[in-house]
Amino acid sequence: MSFGAVTVGRRTAVDACSTVEARTVDGARLVLLTAVQGELATPALEVVKGTFAKLACADQAGASKLAAPGLPPQLASGVAVVLVAGERVFAAASGNARCYRERAGTLKALAGASDVMPGDVFVAASHPDLTTGRAFLGAGTVAPPDDTFDDTFHNGGLDDALDAALAGHATLLSVAAAAAPK
Repeated sequence: MSFGAVTVGRRTAVDACSTVEARTVDGARLVLLTAVQGELATPALEVVKGTFAKLACADQAGASKLAAPGLPPQLASGVAVVLVAGERVFAAASGNARCYRERAGTLKALAGASDVMPGDVFVAASHPDLTTGRAFLGAGTVAPPDDTFDDTFHNGGLDDALDAALAGHATLLSVAAAAAPK
């Protein structure tokens, strides 16, 4: 799986940031895609990362806890998380943040648990600005990860694909994404 996080657009009164984090729980690798919006998005993101560090298991309750870590609205007006646990993902969002899945060339809103299928792209977005019902990244824009390296994360050109998909986006938007190999 390839992972990436980018921020595009002009900063306004509300900040946005995103990240990809990983840790091991009970011998299984968990990956967290997070996008946050708010006046103090960066400190809010650190709170979400701290909550992830204490997460006991990967399930929908854990994803919901990460998306609503009890932050005041001025700190974070929206949090989107996609928790990747092997062949399952758990998505949750609060405020105006959104989670999405692109499957078979169509981007749709995502909430709850979902199986990972070949070619799926999962996105945590700081704002609800992505257009659903059509391709987001498009076919063949993400190179498969190079499995000859022993890196924790493989980008496989995903940052470039995200930049291209969001080109011309005028308002501030931050996304974290994961692309399953085809």
